[in-house]
Amino acid sequence: MTTPKASGSTRERTSITMEADLMRRAKAAGHGNLSAYVEKAVRESLLSDAMLEVQRIRSLDPLDDVYDAAEADAA
Repeated sequence: MTTPKASGSTRERTSITMEADLMRRAKAAGHGNLSAYVEKAVRESLLSDAMLEVQRIRSLDPLDDVYDAAEADAA
């Protein structure tokens, strides 16, 4: 089931399963809005994953050595 959101995007209803203690803590932290709390946590996790992927890709980039050599030549 999807519902429209004020910004024009849609929301989709789903079901999740997690440890009871984790669910209890998430509900308490969400102050009555578990969906918003979980949505925020997922957004933050996706952002963190993306940042780690960028870091991983940059560590494979041999251009850092080229940049260092160019700076040394310019000096």
